[in-house]
Amino acid sequence: MKLYCFILLSFIGLLSCTKDNNEIKNKPEESHISNSDLNSSSKKTDKTKNHKTDDSLIQTKNPHKLVKSTKNNKDSLKLKTHKGLAKDSSNKYYVYLSLDDGPQLPGTNNCRNILEKYNIRATFFMIGQHNSGIVQEKLVDSINHNPLFIVCNHSNSHANNKYSLFYKNSKTALQDFITAENKLKLKHKIARLPGRNTWAVNHEIKGESSAFNVAKKLDSIGYSVYGWDLEWRFVHTNIPVESATEMIRKVKNTLKYGKTHSPNSIVILVHDRMFNKPQYADSLQKFISVLKEDKRYIFETLDNYPSLTSAEK
Repeated sequence: MKLYCFILLSFIGLLSCTKDNNEIKNKPEESHISNSDLNSSSKKTDKTKNHKTDDSLIQTKNPHKLVKSTKNNKDSLKLKTHKGLAKDSSNKYYVYLSLDDGPQLPGTNNCRNILEKYNIRATFFMIGQHNSGIVQEKLVDSINHNPLFIVCNHSNSHANNKYSLFYKNSKTALQDFITAENKLKLKHKIARLPGRNTWAVNHEIKGESSAFNVAKKLDSIGYSVYGWDLEWRFVHTNIPVESATEMIRKVKNTLKYGKTHSPNSIVILVHDRMFNKPQYADSLQKFISVLKEDKRYIFETLDNYPSLTSAEK
């Protein structure tokens, strides 16, 4: 009986060992990565996620950061910077010298000769009624056909110097300009109102409101109307107030402080008759020669004014 029990217990023990060996054999292999390594890896993953989020936030808040990620944005930013630098470094000023009330002898002729001598582009605003007689007509034609100059409309009657009455009737005033256009054989639809510093350029009207209705009428038939940024004043009908030196200083200050209708461009008003006498003609000559020596100043005609479109020329 004892022997029988011993054999039975031995058989049960053998079965138990076989089962344990099978369990050990089939058990999956444990990972060799420690808990500390797992934690470290988890932190790196979180940090990477946070870094990506931060980048997207920076790009949203500051578009200039996109220059690092896309070629198109880089080129766009370069273009803007280049334009900005070009504008700042150009350091050029455009001078639009405009001469009113011609043809008047000998002033208009003196002005033309000085301008031709220095190869200066300029705009003559002429009056229809003044273009009477063979000498005047030849003078106007010579200026009209000179590539340095353009002749523009300063009305037919100059309002007969009764400005308030002239601007009260815009229809009559418009007809006055149309009459001058025909008499002067004008090539450009550019006008200046007599006695009023009013502008109508690209359909934007500014200046003295009493002349707005006439400016609107001219604008409606394709004219651009120019006032002025700086006037070379006169007394006793034809004697200049400022010397050439004073005018040069005023031109520089007006441009420096941005007191012009368009940036870096100055429209200067003078009257032909101011330069009838040799001593005053010399002032014009000095004014032109000094500004021309400074390469920053470029003389132009008003058909090339920056806000004037090609359709209006």
